[in-house]
Amino acid sequence: MKIFKVICNGNAWSNIQSGLALLIMMLIFSACSTINIEAARSLSETGRSIAVKTQENIFLSDIEYLRARDSEAIFHGFNGTVKNKDYDEILKQYDAIHQELAKRSVVLERIADAYDAFGDLSSMDASNQTETALAGLKAAIDEYAKLIGEVIPIGSNVIGIISKISGLTAVEIQKAKIKEASIQIRNRVKYFKTILSSDIVKKQMNGFKKFMSKNNETAFMIFFDKNVFDLTPILDYIGDYAGIAAQKDAHKIVESNKELKDAITEVISKRLEYKIDLIDQSYEVSLKSLDRLIAEHKKLEQGEELDLTRLREIVAQLRELTVLFAKTKTTDSKNH
Repeated sequence: MKIFKVICNGNAWSNIQSGLALLIMMLIFSACSTINIEAARSLSETGRSIAVKTQENIFLSDIEYLRARDSEAIFHGFNGTVKNKDYDEILKQYDAIHQELAKRSVVLERIADAYDAFGDLSSMDASNQTETALAGLKAAIDEYAKLIGEVIPIGSNVIGIISKISGLTAVEIQKAKIKEASIQIRNRVKYFKTILSSDIVKKQMNGFKKFMSKNNETAFMIFFDKNVFDLTPILDYIGDYAGIAAQKDAHKIVESNKELKDAITEVISKRLEYKIDLIDQSYEVSLKSLDRLIAEHKKLEQGEELDLTRLREIVAQLRELTVLFAKTKTTDSKNH
């Protein structure tokens, strides 16, 4: 014991402390040395694409919800029930859906910002931008959670958590910052996915899916029964398979024939249902995309090889849904 005390006196003990500190730093940064900077850059690009495409589909879903709200107004206006209390309650429910979609859209916009900053971090020191983007994402998720009525604990303030990282070499510092940023993004995406997949949101969407399908068809039938619509575009669309077009005043023939009118009504009904199905598909794909992002972030942090192929397939699915949404708006009028 005396010998140990002598050795540890003065400069000897100071040297041991320095050595221990150096060893600890080396152990910490060796855990980050497996971070693949190029993989982080690729993940940032794919993550941003998913956020942007999902947000585009939300805008289209919101348009359909507002269209359904208009259908509700048409129904009650036509039947003289606009003073009905039930009508006021239904409008409040539509407004709640609209607010949820708007808040969800803001979160996705902030996710895209976070991935932009994450991508910059893989090529330069964008610590401050990344921390700002992460703070903005946290604030957006907090607002979304408050609207839905969920309490999600997303850590504390991130300012300084990345920019204050230091180490032995510039490369190791960069890798350590990328890893920390990845953890922070992953946690936030995970919390957002938890809220988005909650029973509250699912029940809200499933309930309104039935409302929307019924109300859109009812509003259409109000005008259809009064022969307000020109059916030429849809008749031309049906004939287009055989390279033919509807004859002049063909819509009058349909209007005067119950069987033909019922047939067109069924076509319109299925088209309206298809739009609602697209909203469902978009929602399910968005949940799947968030799960995949979380999984790929974990791989990045553990130094494993990423599988971005599946994520890119999801981006393609989201892009296809956007196109299908657009087609349902233009198909009827492209030959008009």
